[in-house]
Amino acid sequence: MIKFSFTLMMIALLSACAVQEFEGERKANPTAAARARVAIAAEYIQKNQLELAQQHLQRAIEQDPKLPEAYNVMGVLLEKDDNFKESEQNYRKALSLKAEYPQARHNYGVLLHRQKRYKEALAQFEMAANDLSYERRDVSLEYVANIALQMNDIVKAKQHYQRLLKINPSLTTPALVLAQFAYDDKQFDEAERFYQRYLRNIGKESQSAQGLWLGIRLAKLKNDHNAMANYEFFLKKLYPQSPEYQEYIKQFGTGT
Repeated sequence: MIKFSFTLMMIALLSACAVQEFEGERKANPTAAARARVAIAAEYIQKNQLELAQQHLQRAIEQDPKLPEAYNVMGVLLEKDDNFKESEQNYRKALSLKAEYPQARHNYGVLLHRQKRYKEALAQFEMAANDLSYERRDVSLEYVANIALQMNDIVKAKQHYQRLLKINPSLTTPALVLAQFAYDDKQFDEAERFYQRYLRNIGKESQSAQGLWLGIRLAKLKNDHNAMANYEFFLKKLYPQSPEYQEYIKQFGTGT
């Protein structure tokens, strides 16, 4: 549901000025020079030039061994290279130097999630999501909600999807999931409300198979035959192999 991302955006907080002043600062101010190196390394990672990134990060750590940003970005680099063991060591080092570091917590959570260590990942994402200073806390919160759903904790998942929509009302997945929760609970008016929100949020994009299947059932409840036929057509056309289409055939036949 969520595209994998190393979320380097916050690293951009390392000043561009620091990068420009890198040469002049490296002797007079080792920490500033180290930060500049980290910023350069982050740019190299985005360009997939991992060897150059590693060189700058190693030099940054030599210049300032207590700079948490250096270890966080080193963790990103090593994770990108599928070196999970050393990546984890670097995330943990960053957090040992700066416990209130939501970006490192989020990145560490992503690593743990990739390894299917869901309970550990959940703890890291919750801490990142609860940090009001973290500009991308909605991303962490979506991980929290998704993991709760994976762990079949419906109450927690519902609470966090609702919270997520409050933080970012334009998201599509939370609106659809909440619509499905409401439908399953036979709260059909609420299901319709969240479903319409989902439709507004996707705009001109195609609905998912899950969205179309839910739309068919809600349209049937309202005797909206036009909407039902429309959703049936696109479910068959776009997702003929999906579990949703197979369930539709089971319940309603082959459709259009």
